[in-house]
Amino acid sequence: MGKTPSSNESISIKQTEDGLHLDDSILWFDSRYNGELSFLSSATYNFQSRVPQVIATEETVKILEAYKKKPNALICQYNRPFSIGRLKMELLPSGTVLGGASLYVETEKGRLLYAPQLQPHRIDTVRKMQLKRAHALVLGAFHPDPHAQMPSRKKERERLIEAVNAHIAKGDYPVIICEPVPTAQEITKLLTDHNIPVAVHDAIYRVNSVYENYGSKLGKHTRHSKHTKNKVIVFPLPNKRTMRLGTKFPEGPLLYVEDTMEETIPPSALSSVSDRFFMGSSCDGAELKEVVSAVKPKELYILGPYAKRYFKEFTGLCPKIEPLLINDQPTLF
Repeated sequence: MGKTPSSNESISIKQTEDGLHLDDSILWFDSRYNGELSFLSSATYNFQSRVPQVIATEETVKILEAYKKKPNALICQYNRPFSIGRLKMELLPSGTVLGGASLYVETEKGRLLYAPQLQPHRIDTVRKMQLKRAHALVLGAFHPDPHAQMPSRKKERERLIEAVNAHIAKGDYPVIICEPVPTAQEITKLLTDHNIPVAVHDAIYRVNSVYENYGSKLGKHTRHSKHTKNKVIVFPLPNKRTMRLGTKFPEGPLLYVEDTMEETIPPSALSSVSDRFFMGSSCDGAELKEVVSAVKPKELYILGPYAKRYFKEFTGLCPKIEPLLINDQPTLF
């Protein structure tokens, strides 16, 4: 996204293969390699130590440290404005994951809200999403169909509990496969709230511990081991870039909780799944339109794997809309 000479108010962001860069500044957004100072929106992005310094919440840093990643971080809190040079900034809760944030930036040319991942529903384990009016808005598109709405979260949670209890009544303790963060933490609390015995994979247990250290009580649960018996197991979804066919899950009926409506595991791996559920950690198309309506931007920029599709669907929502066709960033896990 380059400068627009005809508009003195245009906020110029350079599109790169390594995140976005605010022109004429040291500020980058979710850079992994090149940024001098990069805002890190959540621990689900693949942080690399080659970034000299990041702006992040303390919770994000602690989750990274749980996986032996050591960022040199400028720790910032939500809703506490701060300045770096001529830039005034504020972190806003994104509603997605513990410590997840959007970045509100006031520049000499206007206000920018960088919000690559938003989740609007109230979830007990994280802070509720916040927005601010801005001249320019950057959003992420992570659901493949901008017309498709995610199923009701309340009904999906109820349906999941019903399915788990039905299996337990037959003497079978299911294995729930899901994203290790943030979906696994929501599921852990959901199960323990219903007095269902739970064991979680080590990768999930470490993140759960960070959640609990910051006041998100997930209930009584244990770390899964080969000796686990008579407990529902919460197991991480294998990374779609590295997953091999025949990935071995613990024994038990498989329940699959999906984060987006994108196919994240090979169809052959779904053959053993007895039921699927949807509990998204990002806005669907209709929810993103509500975000645009609330922020009221003059310029809208869309990034993510489905930027082109959402660009076509959102044309006309504000005076200027552009897709940012940056390579999809890999997740932390």
